[in-house]
Amino acid sequence: MLWLWAAVMVALTAIYAWATFAFGLRFSNLTYRGVLTNGPYRFTRHPAYLSKNLFWWTSTLPFIVTNGSLTDAVRNTVLLGVVSGIYYWRARTEEAHLLGEDAKYREYHAWMAQNALITGTFGRLLAMLPKGTK
Repeated sequence: MLWLWAAVMVALTAIYAWATFAFGLRFSNLTYRGVLTNGPYRFTRHPAYLSKNLFWWTSTLPFIVTNGSLTDAVRNTVLLGVVSGIYYWRARTEEAHLLGEDAKYREYHAWMAQNALITGTFGRLLAMLPKGTK
């Protein structure tokens, strides 16, 4: 089981590195860097944020504590949930800006909503729900 956990950690780190390197020399520049549709960006709109957050959740397992304290487990889980929420808010903010300013991003966003491994799958599952349950 430990080997599987370690393999997941390595895979998530590799995805994060892949998402970072897909930007090339522009990866650390926080200004507009263009729309990426290659590398891991063809599977999900935010592979760096997703892999980073999954790594944190998987590596820390905040709900498991060695002292058996429910308070510690809840606190750890809530705090990491807040961090993940900040990344979710950041991704939504970036998307709102790009959707309002960039026609190429609007095209990419629409394509990803239908075809992306993660968002496309969730979108298709939500579409199967009866009306009024969404």
